[in-house]
Amino acid sequence: MTLDKNSIDMLLMLDDAHLALIIKKLASDAGIPTDTLQLGKNEIAGIRSALSMATDGDISRAAELLENYRKGKRS
Repeated sequence: MTLDKNSIDMLLMLDDAHLALIIKKLASDAGIPTDTLQLGKNEIAGIRSALSMATDGDISRAAELLENYRKGKRS
């Protein structure tokens, strides 16, 4: 999945359960452990809020951070 404003807008159209599944899948694919990841109503609401306000620059930075995490870098 390519992170861009259109893909973020599509994610925001999902119901909470499906959004949580996608988030966990993206995290797992990036090598982030998800066994203790808790995504309740409050967490999903916060994620929705952050995603809805994300700029193209924010999205680019998030993609860069994910790529660095995959490569073993932490910043």
